[in-house]
Amino acid sequence: MPRSLRGLIAAILLPVAMIAVVACGSSDEDGSATAATAGGAKPLSVALLTSGLTNDGGFNQWAAQALQKLQSDGRITLQVRQQLSDPNAAEPVLRQFASRRFDLIIGHGIDLSASVLKVAAQFPDVHFATTGDATLEPKLLPNVEGWTYDFGQFGYVAGFVAGTVKDVTNVGIVSGPDIPFVQAGLKGFVAGLASTNPSATTASTFTGEFYSAQKEQEAVRGLVAKGAQLVAANTAEGNGVAPAAQQAGVPTVGAAVAGSAAARQVNITSPNLDFTSVYAGYLDRLKAGTFGKRFETGTLANKQIGIDPVNTAASAGVPADLQAKVDELSAKLSSGELKLPSFS
Repeated sequence: MPRSLRGLIAAILLPVAMIAVVACGSSDEDGSATAATAGGAKPLSVALLTSGLTNDGGFNQWAAQALQKLQSDGRITLQVRQQLSDPNAAEPVLRQFASRRFDLIIGHGIDLSASVLKVAAQFPDVHFATTGDATLEPKLLPNVEGWTYDFGQFGYVAGFVAGTVKDVTNVGIVSGPDIPFVQAGLKGFVAGLASTNPSATTASTFTGEFYSAQKEQEAVRGLVAKGAQLVAANTAEGNGVAPAAQQAGVPTVGAAVAGSAAARQVNITSPNLDFTSVYAGYLDRLKAGTFGKRFETGTLANKQIGIDPVNTAASAGVPADLQAKVDELSAKLSSGELKLPSFS
């Protein structure tokens, strides 16, 4: 074959070959485009089931955002199913993803943990993760990992902030269900409040639910009527707390600022959760073949608990140096210089 003809054929075939190589990894099982990692590894398939809505500005949104970041980094493909706190609704969805052999199925929320453990036992070759409290750890299976966070530390930070607000002597606390880890957050809050304002009094109301804006609003109105000058949210995100507090003319702590416009106006600050390192750890252990029966607790020290920037405009009583005080508290808790008792 003449050299010029061989060159012409090569010039034609090379782009075709390149197109074929690219096309081989361009879509997942649903036909949507996926990004390959820098090393060319196939992204892991992840399903996220949440107990609430992923635009709640709080617990569920934090989980979705962390996984969306990992998806944008090309490490995973992601499917999300929301509002599955009812086991009768959650279990069929878990089985569906398990039957499709997703690499990781995450049940996000204590309401989902029992369903995850039940379905995981039926699919021992599929990997699951879920959240709960300390009682989850001994229940974990070889194919399940669990996560919780330091509820007492979470509450302590909010209480510390509440105690710094000038002229606040009565604090109302809106909690969700009356269960142990919610109680731990409440006890932590009271301890934090006492550290900065030992003479302050508290009144607490349990709504019985994690996600009920209506009940939260009713609770706020009742607490303010009894003299609360500041209201703390000890719920999943407190989306009902901030609007009612704004109407009553009192500031809040602990309400998710992304949850409502009212929270951005009246909420002083809130602890938050960052699940990025939690989920990245799952992926790393899946790749290494070491995933399973591991339990982790989120804290300020491992940066899975964070603190929103202080909003000094939320109340005239917020001290100008509160951000510095919060930063100092965070540093002491992270380093272990300040050790909190167990609030469980």
